[in-house]
Amino acid sequence: MLGIKNYNPKMYTNPSNIIGDHRTKLETLIGKNVKEIWVVWAQDEDEWFNDCPVIICFENGQLELCAYKTNEYAVTIDKILVSQGLSWYGSDLKLNWEKNKLEELNFAIGKEVIGIEMIERRETNASDYYLAGIGLHVKDGYFAICNGFDENLIIKKREEGPNFKHTIIWET
Repeated sequence: MLGIKNYNPKMYTNPSNIIGDHRTKLETLIGKNVKEIWVVWAQDEDEWFNDCPVIICFENGQLELCAYKTNEYAVTIDKILVSQGLSWYGSDLKLNWEKNKLEELNFAIGKEVIGIEMIERRETNASDYYLAGIGLHVKDGYFAICNGFDENLIIKKREEGPNFKHTIIWET
């Protein structure tokens, strides 16, 4: 799936299902330092190919996050091998995994994770929230990999207000 060999993520629409499936592993990331952040890079365009997962590496494993459809989000742990090539559904796109390529996330490299949260959002005047992404609080900063309407979107400032719900997994 998503051009990644042997990658078959479970799609989530509800934070409680992510917590049920991954709570223990997510809790082990608290207190760990972010080692690397891998993204898929479109070689010809020289830009982030934000349809593929963002991989956040730690000493004890990696967290793989990806927005899929407007209301679906994939969370996997230790499933993707960045050493394997990518093939985007038979297209001729030249895609490669690149380490620490997104300048806007480089501030997090080497920083300790002090909190992880599920982010839900609702549209103005709507009653239902939808799963919007996962945020990581690091020493002296914050970033979230969110759903940008079927592609990954990076947020560096925690969004607050009545249209957002934050479910904290763990905080130091």
